[in-house]
Amino acid sequence: MWGNGKELINALKNIERLKVGIMKQVNELNCNEDAVAPTTVYPMARVQPMVINDYPVFQFSYEGMLPHYKKSDREYNKMIKDYYFRSTIDAYDFEQINISLDEAVIIYVQYFRDDIIQDLDNRNKKYIQDAIRQTTILADDSWKNVWNMNIGFKDEESNHVQVYVVPKENYMDFYSYLMENHEKIKNISDDFLTQEQHFLEYQERIKGKDDDIKLNLTEEERSFLFD
Repeated sequence: MWGNGKELINALKNIERLKVGIMKQVNELNCNEDAVAPTTVYPMARVQPMVINDYPVFQFSYEGMLPHYKKSDREYNKMIKDYYFRSTIDAYDFEQINISLDEAVIIYVQYFRDDIIQDLDNRNKKYIQDAIRQTTILADDSWKNVWNMNIGFKDEESNHVQVYVVPKENYMDFYSYLMENHEKIKNISDDFLTQEQHFLEYQERIKGKDDDIKLNLTEEERSFLFD
């Protein structure tokens, strides 16, 4: 189907552009229930503050695998950075959460559906840390104040990423808790939809609506959704 890797990258870029156009319509229809504020990305992150053994833990959940870092493709990397920034910030309730950690550990737990070799040391994790820093949970994300840890597990139902921010002084206790309870506390969509399925679901929701719903879409986007 695809002639080479360049065609695949261009397809990914077109999907990201398409998502922006679709999300304009989602916001107008008030369909993005996970967002605290109107956003341009979907699916959203899910943010869950928790108290584990009397200390705070923040969980950030993302559907799908982390996309690979493409050093030579600045446009692609910018779109990935923008996605994780918007999906994190727009899901974070600044009015309800007012905690700032001076020293913290960020634990990235990546779940994979199969045993194909995957890279836990994915540099796109930096985009997630940058977004989390903007929530003000981290007072300072310099190397002295914030450590990182990577863990991988298998999940036969879906690929997803669970990110935990924990006070550094409670890191060892939470690590033990996580090893025993990661299946119980992971936060994923009930329907395990792929991004392609999200598009199809959205297409069905807006079919039959007035024609003005389609006005802000390009010809390519309109053809993809409605033809």
